[in-house]
Amino acid sequence: MVTPPVGWNPEPLKFSDRHTHQIWLSPTGETAFGVIRFKLPWPVGPTLLMGRFLAEMRRLEQSASVLSKEDDPELPGIRFVAESQIHKVRVNLITHGFRGWALYAGTFAGKAENKAELELAERAREASSPGLPADYQPQPTGDRAAIPATQPASVR
Repeated sequence: MVTPPVGWNPEPLKFSDRHTHQIWLSPTGETAFGVIRFKLPWPVGPTLLMGRFLAEMRRLEQSASVLSKEDDPELPGIRFVAESQIHKVRVNLITHGFRGWALYAGTFAGKAENKAELELAERAREASSPGLPADYQPQPTGDRAAIPATQPASVR
């Protein structure tokens, strides 16, 4: 289920044979909430996918450095913050089988952040969950399962 902030504008869908990328821009255009779904050639963990994510960020934006990284079994995946010359993204990166997802809140690098918009984008990121199987459990004793939905919800 993807939960973009209410009133944010979807950009045209970007896609290739390996990914689908949807971005919602805030009304000011200063902040973004985005979801990327990856098709993986084989099952990999989030650490390997993070390396490919950063390589693609470097290819498109000429640089990418990791500002912070944290393994989070509750996702299950990795939370990281990366910055290029153009953007700063706060990413939840999740893999499952032959699929991976990056849910992110993004701003422009080197510019003052709109704190209210960034908070909305981060809340949308946390409220969204990828299309994992309904019975998927991040930990054997966990009780939180991500349930896919057919339509996006909204974050207020």
